[in-house]
Amino acid sequence: MDETSPNLSLPYLQASQAQKHVTHNAALEALDLIVQLVLQSFSQTTPPLAPDEGQVWAVGNGAVNDWVGHDGELAAWSNGGWLFITPRPGWRGAMGSDLRVWSGTAWIATDLPPLQNLPGLGINASYDATNRLSVRAASTLLDNAGAGHRLVVNKDSGSDTAALLFQTGYSGRAEMGTTGNDDFAVKVSADGSGWTTALEIDAATGNTAMGALSLGAPLAPGSGGTGVANPAGATLTRNGAHALNLTTIAPSALTLPTTGTLATQAGAETLSNKTLAAPAITGLASGSAITQSATDATAGRLLKVGDTRLSPGDGSPENTDLDTIEGLGFWTIGASAANSPGFIGGAGALISFQRSNTRKAQIASNGGLGNRWGVRTQDDSGTWHPWAQLVHSRNLVGPVGQSAGIPTGAVLERGANANGSYVRLADGTQICWHAIDDTATAWGTAESGLFRRASPATWTYAALFSVPPCVTATAHIGNDWIAGCRPRGVPATNAVLLMPWSSSAPGTSTAKTIFACAIGRWF
Repeated sequence: MDETSPNLSLPYLQASQAQKHVTHNAALEALDLIVQLVLQSFSQTTPPLAPDEGQVWAVGNGAVNDWVGHDGELAAWSNGGWLFITPRPGWRGAMGSDLRVWSGTAWIATDLPPLQNLPGLGINASYDATNRLSVRAASTLLDNAGAGHRLVVNKDSGSDTAALLFQTGYSGRAEMGTTGNDDFAVKVSADGSGWTTALEIDAATGNTAMGALSLGAPLAPGSGGTGVANPAGATLTRNGAHALNLTTIAPSALTLPTTGTLATQAGAETLSNKTLAAPAITGLASGSAITQSATDATAGRLLKVGDTRLSPGDGSPENTDLDTIEGLGFWTIGASAANSPGFIGGAGALISFQRSNTRKAQIASNGGLGNRWGVRTQDDSGTWHPWAQLVHSRNLVGPVGQSAGIPTGAVLERGANANGSYVRLADGTQICWHAIDDTATAWGTAESGLFRRASPATWTYAALFSVPPCVTATAHIGNDWIAGCRPRGVPATNAVLLMPWSSSAPGTSTAKTIFACAIGRWF
């Protein structure tokens, strides 16, 4: 009889065996470890310093220390020691939600089932025999794959329907597409049962028919109209006789239909190959209907060339006080203009927006000095909010600054010096880090089984903190020593004392490095 089981290699109880409980417990121990296998890692090569009872690791290639020679096996910490088990192809192990299978050489992810010819798909919803694809979401994105994107709705024959249906409470309210024929139509419904065709485009000719059109208030006879309202119930068709009321308030070119009648103030005019032409404006416009100067902001006036505030260079008026600008337009900012953003560095250009006398906005730029831009808005009381500098790719990284907690410089600043490297963020966060070469430093005698540096190492930060930061550190001694490091005392705002330690005494010439990191605030 074999001494172990064929699949899990569990030990069998033998005839006349003494201490059968030992064999039985060994089998239970193996079962407890490999059944419902939970792994701490799929490819670890270094044994952990303090494993918990029952934890299991999949050993990777090139294992060291207590795992040397056990590549590809399972290492389980049991009864105070390492128990090694050889997995067989098909064994499954899980690390959190990551489930993998042992192929005989590696732990690999399981294959997904084929996704062709699925009976249906429900995303955060359930599909049914009619709605084979069902999606419940705030929005659905159908993106392009490098160029355009086309959504195709196909039908079997012209008498079928291919459309987009819009519902309220699963009751139809609007539909657009080809419904019952190949003409494109837009339909609406107030209750989901009665439908009205609002727009229909003939597939053969492209002619468009509209179900109803509201033309607003009636046009009085004195203005060339009939005095009869054209309400929403009236129809406007693409062919046949219909009223057309035209009003011109300035000379313009107008071509009329070749047949039909035209109602004018003098009476009906029969059209027969007649063209109504008016002279074009060829001279310069003048008078109070146009702007009178480059700064004229009178409502209703037409802007003439030179007064548009859109002209480049000298065509834009220069302003010496940005609070006095009225209306919409482009302006040049004088080098000493009042109320201009100081960070743009003197003269520049400005775009002004205005909705009312107390609702304005301005965008300013210097056109140089790192392409600095600023924006400010005005509230309902007419008070201007402070200028805010816009962040873009040219000023994202650079010197950071602040005034009363408000950022005044770049978003991120990075630097390095003899004391290491640092990163400052505009919100006040600062990170410093450094690798300290501690090779030539002597180590003290053992204390409670541990060796420490003869005296703490002083690390001066690469940048000053406003309050003591949080400091973490670790020490590396060659490739074989197990070492640690911690701050000695409370870290200061400019430096910290670091005390490395080791479980064995390293030689003076052994390569020793302290890696330290400090996180805190610079203001």
